[in-house]
Amino acid sequence: MYPYAEGLWAARNQWYVAGWSNEVTRVPMERWLLNEPVVFYRKESGQIVALHGRCPHRQYPLVKGNVVGDKLECSYHGFTFDAGGACTRIPTQSVIPASCKIASYPVVERWNWFWIWMGDPALADESLIPDHDMLKLTAPGWHAVAAATHLLKARHQLMHENLCDLSHLTFLHPGIIGVEDVAATEFEVQGEGMWFRDERAMYNQSPTGFFADILDYHKPIDRLMSMEFFLPCLHLAAEVFLAHGKQEGEEGRELGSYRVHHAVTPATPYETHYFIAYSRNFGIEDSRITEVINSAFAAVLQQDVDAVEALETMLQKSGDRQFKDFLAKGDVTSVKVRRSMEALIRSEQIPVANVMA
Repeated sequence: MYPYAEGLWAARNQWYVAGWSNEVTRVPMERWLLNEPVVFYRKESGQIVALHGRCPHRQYPLVKGNVVGDKLECSYHGFTFDAGGACTRIPTQSVIPASCKIASYPVVERWNWFWIWMGDPALADESLIPDHDMLKLTAPGWHAVAAATHLLKARHQLMHENLCDLSHLTFLHPGIIGVEDVAATEFEVQGEGMWFRDERAMYNQSPTGFFADILDYHKPIDRLMSMEFFLPCLHLAAEVFLAHGKQEGEEGRELGSYRVHHAVTPATPYETHYFIAYSRNFGIEDSRITEVINSAFAAVLQQDVDAVEALETMLQKSGDRQFKDFLAKGDVTSVKVRRSMEALIRSEQIPVANVMA
């Protein structure tokens, strides 16, 4: 069914990208995640603190508070909380009830991102975060860039399924990264559970437009394209460009490769944080190539944003009912991912009705 079945929405016992490291300072910063306000700030040591964003006294937003030492003081009545969420000061009384506390969430910084775990802290295993060298964000010989941030006016499922379906490149992104062969090429799907990979190879392609520009190569090429999804948050798009000839058994000289990193984090049932980075292993010092890639990727990302927001509008204007969508051969990755996401959410038994209460 489309969207997710049985009112399912999001899993909590998982790591999600919560933002860029440079967003968090000694001044409180708020971000809605999994339908909760979360306030972030840095300790004097530089460590990030993540606390539930409402003061338990009057539900005042703690983002309006002040960081005092390593603690957060509510600017309404002065209730003060330590980095673990315990109340340490109530100005009008000396006794502080143990029940006066707020949730504190584990946070891990990797590369330029910070990740948050909003479920059971005892389950917050940092090794579950995808390896950033493998992602080519911190690997030697690669140049990684923080590209963009969007607050999508759409549920996270729509962006996940958009990214899992590479055939849309042909029609949504023509003239930039999409050519006819992307949709027409046979593909292989690997993985199950928490990881999936869709890969396809296109041979004897003419490098036109964007690709000819960044590669500075005008002979036929082979394009090896893949999309990996590390549930529930991170997509890794990869493309390797080879001098044509690999399919005949020749080595095929690599002309370059890039990765696009899509972090998709639920904000509310109908809003999604979308953090995008990219990396490449060619023309690293060439500012012109950087500008060309920045411009092209900005256009592609906006097309994706517009598409998923248009889908959300259609769903909401239809009363947000479930649809039995027509499935084509190209939907196999999206359907596998949809089923795995539903199973992951069901395992925690958190229906959207409870989340929104």
